Amino acid sequence: MHDPVKKSAHLTAGSTSTAEKLCFDKNEFMKANFSVDEFLHKNRNAPSLEQLRDNLGLYLKGLRAAMIDLINEDYADFVNLSANLVGLDQSIETIQRPLEQFRSDIESIHGLIDENVTELRAQLEEKRQLREFKGGLQSLKKVYETISKLQDLIDRKLCEDQPIKAVDLERAALDLIQLKFHEKHCSKHLNAEQQAKIQSLEEQLHQHLRRFFNDALGQTRNSAPEPLERCLRIYITLNACAQAERVFREDVVAPYMTGAIGEQQLQNSPQGLAGIYSKILNFISLHMTDLLRLTLYSDKFPGFNFVVNSYWADVEARLELHMNSIFAPGNSEVFYVKYKCTRDFLSKIEELLTSSGEQAVTLYRQHKQTKSFEARWNLPVYFQICFQEIAGQFEAKLEPVLQDDTLKNNLGANDYKLTPFNAAKEAMTRCWAEGVYLPEVFPKFYKLNVQIVLRLSRWITDAISVSKGTNFTRSYTRNQLLIALHADIRKLDAYLPDLQQLIVQSVPTEQRTMIFNDVLAKSMVALADTLGTHLTSIQQTLVKLLIAECETENVRQVNDLPRLYRKTNREVPSRCSGYVEQMLRPLKSFAQQHESQLGTLVVEQILSEVASQITKAYFNVVSDVLTSVQKTEESLRRLRNVKSGGSATASAGSSTVMSDDDKIRVQLRVDVTSWKQELGKLNFQATQIDKLVELTNMVEDSIKLKDNSS
Repeated sequence: MHDPVKKSAHLTAGSTSTAEKLCFDKNEFMKANFSVDEFLHKNRNAPSLEQLRDNLGLYLKGLRAAMIDLINEDYADFVNLSANLVGLDQSIETIQRPLEQFRSDIESIHGLIDENVTELRAQLEEKRQLREFKGGLQSLKKVYETISKLQDLIDRKLCEDQPIKAVDLERAALDLIQLKFHEKHCSKHLNAEQQAKIQSLEEQLHQHLRRFFNDALGQTRNSAPEPLERCLRIYITLNACAQAERVFREDVVAPYMTGAIGEQQLQNSPQGLAGIYSKILNFISLHMTDLLRLTLYSDKFPGFNFVVNSYWADVEARLELHMNSIFAPGNSEVFYVKYKCTRDFLSKIEELLTSSGEQAVTLYRQHKQTKSFEARWNLPVYFQICFQEIAGQFEAKLEPVLQDDTLKNNLGANDYKLTPFNAAKEAMTRCWAEGVYLPEVFPKFYKLNVQIVLRLSRWITDAISVSKGTNFTRSYTRNQLLIALHADIRKLDAYLPDLQQLIVQSVPTEQRTMIFNDVLAKSMVALADTLGTHLTSIQQTLVKLLIAECETENVRQVNDLPRLYRKTNREVPSRCSGYVEQMLRPLKSFAQQHESQLGTLVVEQILSEVASQITKAYFNVVSDVLTSVQKTEESLRRLRNVKSGGSATASAGSSTVMSDDDKIRVQLRVDVTSWKQELGKLNFQATQIDKLVELTNMVEDSIKLKDNSS
């Protein structure tokens, strides 16, 4: 028989003649995951559904023709296939009967096995129940025997009228452990009376153990630690460490703390809260030295934590109930003193636990009473009070924007010239001062520092805006205000690294990570940039004020030169005009008065921009005057030519007397040269001043052109 692949290839080949005219790919039908929906979706852009239908019909005809060709070609194989299937049913029936019999036998065997397994499990379960019942009866027997034995031991050896021996307690503890063990295995067979009896015996033993524990603590203070060691070992044997901690708290810690903690004791204490905490800490050295030596400072008796579960639990509860006045945040100074004193007290407890390992300190910090105690200190309210005090005093210096005492003189070298800057520095420093700053609210105090700088930045913007106004009436001038602003901003910018160092020192050592330092440094850079943006604005304002002070009207006096020299028979000019000095006087005065405050570089930048602005205006006016002079001169020449002919021109050209127009040009050159020289005395090159080179060339060229034309 032919390979199916070859047959499909034959069928496909049979339709090759029609494939060239089809509007779809015929190979799509050969895919194993062929889908009608996908085929229609893929061929949705066919010319039309009618054409798609016709093409599918053509393809179907081609497939049918190919199938007929295939049958004709392999007809002998189809005939042989039907002949080979004759008698196949009889062969199948012959094989089917033995197989069915075999399957029936196997199913019957499976049923027998399941029955035996079920029966065996039932017998094993019955045996287990019998074994459990037997064990319970044995435990019940042991319970009766142990109850009798323990009761007899308590009655004979642990009476109230005779001293308790550690060995008797140890025997009783072992009996109690055995009793509790057997009780657990026969609890179903015990009635309520027997269970109450066991509970009573356990309570009696713990009462005697409690009395022995208190006696051992008293003997330990007389240098006899052995009974305490044996008592602690008994508690460990009974797995009753928590009960030992409760006994120590109720019998030893509570009586002492009752007389040490309370509102009356706080009022009568000469040292205040510090004195109360000192008494509380003295308890450790008086009553817990040997106890801690055995349990905290060594691994001999693990499982006890008398510091946290006995001492601290009782102290914290009494502080919250009987001394809740210490948590009141109404007075920030008093609150700070109490909180700082409390932090020192808690740190001493942590130091005590440190010797036992980091886990003991962590357990103390995570203790529910420690968290409750820390939550009672309302630090957000404390910060709000500090915020109102610090920000309120600072804000009072900013409103209104300018006051009569905003700019002060005769200040120290470390003081700022402007009151708001002094207030800002004082406010920022106060945030980290002793008596105000608490590490627990570091983010809030740092945010307040940033807010102070940003609020000062806003005030600087307002102050610059007010200095530009027309109704500026203060005891100080606009220039003095702006220059003081510029100097104080640079001084505050220089102070920021010191502030950063102060902040780093105020942060706890464990928080001074590399990430923290990087974030803090970036924040300080951002604040410095915020302040630095005002320097450019101040310089631009100073430039405008200085230009106005120089008065551009002085430049326009150049227009008066033609009037001064025409028909006046004045001498040839040799000195500069007065307007040049009027333009230079404010520049010189500004440089002399403010160079020490602003710095040479800043003064040069301001004067350079001012001189450039004036020179531009000067250039335009001189250009207009020269143009006007030239036009006037041309008009007069044409007028002479009309009246006198060419002889007048020749005589005029041969005259050795300088004309009025020439005097004007010479005066302009003298003025421009003087302007250039004076700017040079202010350390400016001609190329640094806009239009100065062009101005100089223009006046020089006007004289040269005149000489050439003559």
